[in-house]
Amino acid sequence: MLPISVIFLKYDRKMLQNKIPLISKTKFLSLLIFGCSASCGLFAQEESNPYDKIWDKVTLYKNEDNSLISKFWLTGRLQGEYHSFENDVAPAIDHDDYDWRRFRFGFKATLFGDITLHSEADLGLENRGRPLYNDLTDTYISWSTENGMKFKLGKQSAPFTLDGSTSSKKLHTLERSRIAGNIWFGQEYFPGISVSGSKDEIDYFAGYYSNDNKPEFDGAFKHGQFGILSFGKDYAANFNLEKSYLRLDFMFQEDDGNDDVEDFNDWNAAYSFVTKWENNDWYFWTDLSFADRKNGDVWGLQLMPFYDITDKTQVIFCYTHLDSSGDNQLRASRWEDRLDRGEYRGDDLTEYFFGLNHFFYGHKLKWQNGLQYTQLDEADGSKEYEGWGFTTAFRISW
Repeated sequence: MLPISVIFLKYDRKMLQNKIPLISKTKFLSLLIFGCSASCGLFAQEESNPYDKIWDKVTLYKNEDNSLISKFWLTGRLQGEYHSFENDVAPAIDHDDYDWRRFRFGFKATLFGDITLHSEADLGLENRGRPLYNDLTDTYISWSTENGMKFKLGKQSAPFTLDGSTSSKKLHTLERSRIAGNIWFGQEYFPGISVSGSKDEIDYFAGYYSNDNKPEFDGAFKHGQFGILSFGKDYAANFNLEKSYLRLDFMFQEDDGNDDVEDFNDWNAAYSFVTKWENNDWYFWTDLSFADRKNGDVWGLQLMPFYDITDKTQVIFCYTHLDSSGDNQLRASRWEDRLDRGEYRGDDLTEYFFGLNHFFYGHKLKWQNGLQYTQLDEADGSKEYEGWGFTTAFRISW
C-alpha cells in the first residue's frame, strides 16, 4: 500500500508532462530579488516577526483534546538558486544557470498523543517533460517513550558525518561538504528502523537500514543492509563554553554484490569524529572522517568556523580536504560535476568556501551566498579540476 503522499501525487503522467511550465531564468531571478526586497521591507516596518502568522498557516488542524489526531500540518522545502562555475584546466570551461535545487512536499500528523506519521515526496520542478514526482524522502512512523527514547520505522535519514547528519534545510553552506559526497553516501533517505535518545547526558543513535536506492519501499532489504551507531556528549562545562559537543559515528555495511545498488556497494565501513564548539556569536564545527571503501580508503577533514555579525546575518568559512588511496574515486561537487566535460574524479581534493547568510526567519527562510575554490588532482598528479564557483540561493522550508 502506497503512503498517503504518493497517493496524493498519482496522476496521468502524459497529461502533466506538457502542462507544467519551466520557470524562466529571468522570472526566477526577479522572484529572488523581489523576495529579498519584500522581506527586508517587512522587517523594517514591523518590530514583531511578520512571518509567524504566515508559517502558522501550514497547521491545518490542531486540537489537544482529540485523542486520535491532535495535530495535522504540511511540511516541505523549496530551494532555488543561481550558480556559476568554471574549470581553468585546459580546455577551460564555464557554466552558469538558474535551478530549482529541491522541492519537497508532504505532511505530519500527531496520533494518539505520542505517535508521529510523516510522509514527504521529492518533486522535480525542472524535470523537463518527465513526471513531477521523483521519489519519497521521509516516510515513517515514530513514537516516543516517557523517558525520551524515540523509535522510528520507515524511510528516514541515515545520519553520519557532520553534513551527512544535517538536514538540507539547516545547512550553513550551500551544499553538503565533499566529505558528505565521498564518505557519507550522498543519498540521505533509506528504509530502516532507528532508536535515539539520551542517557546520563550521553546522546545515542542506532539505526539499521536497507542500502537500496529505490524511490519507495519495493527494494527494501533485497540488496544489502547497513547499520549506524552514534554517541555524543556536550562538554561545555569542562571547557567553560556555551557548547562543546563531541560525537562519534560508526557505519558498517553488508553488501550482497547486487549491481542494482549503484552508489553504495563500494562501502565496507565509515567512521566520523564530529565536534561543535560555540560561544557567544562564534562557532567552530569540525569533521574528521574515514571510509573503508573497496577500491581504496578515503580520509577527510572539514574545518568550519562561522560568526554571527548580527542576530540575522552570518559569515562563514569552510575548509575541506580529502585524500584517497584508490585511483580517482573522489568526486567533485554537484555543479562542478555537471560542467559539459562530464564527471570529475581524482584522489586528492581541496575546497575553500566563503559564505554570507541572512536569516529572515531562521532556517525556514534564508538567503545564502557562497564563493568557493576547488582543486582536484588525479592519481598521477595532474589537475582534473581547478576553479572558482559562485552560488546565491533562497532556502524556504515549512
